[in-house]
Amino acid sequence: MKKPTKGYHHGDLRNALLEAAIRHIAAAREVSFTLRELAGALGVSSAAPFRHFPSKRALLAAIAQAGFRQLGEAFDAIDTEFSNDPVECFRRKGVAYVRFAASHQPYFLAMYHPDLSDKSDFPELKAACDQAFASMRATVRSCQERQLLHDFGVEKITLAAWSAVHGLAALLIDGQLAELGIDATEQAAIEAAETVTMIAGTGFLKPARASSKK
Repeated sequence: MKKPTKGYHHGDLRNALLEAAIRHIAAAREVSFTLRELAGALGVSSAAPFRHFPSKRALLAAIAQAGFRQLGEAFDAIDTEFSNDPVECFRRKGVAYVRFAASHQPYFLAMYHPDLSDKSDFPELKAACDQAFASMRATVRSCQERQLLHDFGVEKITLAAWSAVHGLAALLIDGQLAELGIDATEQAAIEAAETVTMIAGTGFLKPARASSKK
């Protein structure tokens, strides 16, 4: 007698799939799962995941969206705490970026996965990504409005700062810091982020403010 086909029986399969994918990324340190593998791990039919995600890319987009939202929330908290000091806010956001990457690696890998470089199919993901970048841009603009930064332009300074902390975060996530003989613990990366952000910030600051931060 044939065994009965495994059916679709799960109370909250959508969230279970997201959690399973995050666990898989954390263990593999890369995005290598398939929907079929996740279904097997959760004990549901191979067709069941498609009730919630039409593709692996769609599931990955949901993880990335959650990641950008969490990063945005961290930025919002910094805005609230340092509303009267945009330069400190600028530095803190750089550190928060690397801290987020270090403590939320599966989300970070999803957020910048090549399959999601074009976000036009996922407007909510694009909005969350744009909002996080806009938060950094707003802080830079606030600094410039107070004439605290050199006039390199808001977009150029924002891109330079974002690129600096993203590069450090990527080196950490990819395990390249250890290859370079640099302490690759999370705490060491956060301390490095403080240094990188301070150097970047001092480079953008006008001389009077820069000298006061030494």
